[in-house]
Amino acid sequence: MGTWDYRVAIATLAGVMIHGACDIMNDIYDVEIDKICKPKGMIVSGQIPVKIAWVYMGLLFAAALAISLWLSPVLFACFLAGIVVGGVMYSHPLFRFKDLPGVAMLDMAVCFSLESIGIWSLYAPVDSTALLVAAYVFILTFCLTFMKDFKDVAGDVSSLPLLLGTGRAARVCCVLALLPIVPLMYLALQYHFLVLAIVVYLWAAIRCITVLLGDPVKEGVKLKGRMITALTVPNFVMLLTAII
Repeated sequence: MGTWDYRVAIATLAGVMIHGACDIMNDIYDVEIDKICKPKGMIVSGQIPVKIAWVYMGLLFAAALAISLWLSPVLFACFLAGIVVGGVMYSHPLFRFKDLPGVAMLDMAVCFSLESIGIWSLYAPVDSTALLVAAYVFILTFCLTFMKDFKDVAGDVSSLPLLLGTGRAARVCCVLALLPIVPLMYLALQYHFLVLAIVVYLWAAIRCITVLLGDPVKEGVKLKGRMITALTVPNFVMLLTAII
């Protein structure tokens, strides 16, 4: 593996650490909701004390930021902004963007697009192409993350399934799942190596749609897993083909 590949792999690991820490923050603030949605969760069930969870979260954030600063000032700035937007503003009671369906998805979309710019900076200048890729990641994240709401319908205060009803929300999500193909095809017209990413994304999107057309509430955990696949795997394919 080349030097650039190594740096991107380390940055990706740091990004995973940040997402994990943000999930811990979310679980800490969602203890009451999780008593209904996921009572067997490590924090809500008491298997991990809240104080320990705070410490673990802080260590993950600190390690990820230290790694990102070592790799690139741009990556550090993007990761730090991502923590504020995707962690604090998403979960903290002072903001609680996660309770506003459209705003919550915009929040996560900004977080992921910032991350893509930071990782891009490791192997190429942040130019118009980097911003175009970030726009694709923004659209991808915004369109797909509505799917996560089906898993937590019983405990949510406000979500797309609650606002529209499960059936209608599922149909909306089916349409949204196909929208990221548009910017991806535009990118592929300029960079033909991205055709493979389109194929992989179509496969991942169809897997999500099959659950949405069934019982997305009952199979909410499976749907979330497939959503994560659609969010991540095509992007890794895009990154690897770009480097190769």
